Amino acid sequence: MSARTPIPTFILKTYQMLEEQKHAHIVSWTAQGTAFIVYNQQKLEKELLQNFFKHSNYSSFVRQLNLYNFKKVRSNDGQIFKHKCFRKGMKSMLQFIKRRNQEDLVTPAIQEEPTIQIKEEQNLFKECAIDIKETNNKLKEDMKLLQETSSYLIDQMQNLNHFVYNQSVDIEVKFKQVGQMLHAINEELRQENKSDTQTNKFLGEFKQIKEDDFQESKVGSPNPYVDYNSTALNPLDYECFIDSFL
Repeated sequence: MSARTPIPTFILKTYQMLEEQKHAHIVSWTAQGTAFIVYNQQKLEKELLQNFFKHSNYSSFVRQLNLYNFKKVRSNDGQIFKHKCFRKGMKSMLQFIKRRNQEDLVTPAIQEEPTIQIKEEQNLFKECAIDIKETNNKLKEDMKLLQETSSYLIDQMQNLNHFVYNQSVDIEVKFKQVGQMLHAINEELRQENKSDTQTNKFLGEFKQIKEDDFQESKVGSPNPYVDYNSTALNPLDYECFIDSFL
């Protein structure tokens, strides 16, 4: 395996400058991390270039980027610079950035290393995609099971509602039947009480008639063998009274 090529100082310092998040309002990586963008040229000259490159000339900074084959793209936010081997989080690829007059000296083995790393990243993305797909399928299965369980519970609730309704109807019918029976019993008892009242009334009237007849017979023809003080009725009189109602 070939020895690791030293990273050019200019390229390394530019990378370090972008890694410091406190300067993100002046210069930072793009959202994809495949390029960097300069938002404010004046602040870049006054606050950063002097610290990292010992000069404060923005034009000189851009010329250095051009020497290392960075491509400049204009945008509404600022100036964008990109290189195929200059990417966020991939510091190991900086060694493959060469000056224009040195690129022809790079060996084929060294040229292939960025491609190998890109393939590794692609494989990682594929694995992530497979995991996402499997998770999605599992969620679909869980959702289907949840829907089946929900349908079963709904059916059970409907059956329970029908059962409760039928039971309530049966209970209501039975209550009506019991009410009708109680009403019939009360009517019979009322009729019996009425009949007993009439019987007692007639017995009282009959007893009064017998007493009146007895008093009259006592005054007209006294009988020494009759106990006129007794008000007891003859059993035959009761039989005659009862027969009168039959």
